[in-house]
Amino acid sequence: TLNATVNPKGLATSYRFEYGPTTAYGASVPVPDGSAGSGFANVEKANSVSGLTASTTYHFRIVASNAEGTTFGSDLTFTTPSS
Repeated sequence: TLNATVNPKGLATSYRFEYGPTTAYGASVPVPDGSAGSGFANVEKANSVSGLTASTTYHFRIVASNAEGTTFGSDLTFTTPSS
């Protein structure tokens, strides 16, 4: 499960997690992008991913978009357990 926090800052905001074995990512969830609402507080978002390869390091980041543009979260990593 990928987790991150989004603050819409009063604008209708959508989000997605990008993930993959490199910083080129290559996959995203949810599809289509999810809603983070339009409030002023931080919103916790989480989405599960499946079909990952055992013993593999994956990169992921959150991407949030609204009328003011798109913001990319920091690149983070996790490693799947061995099978």
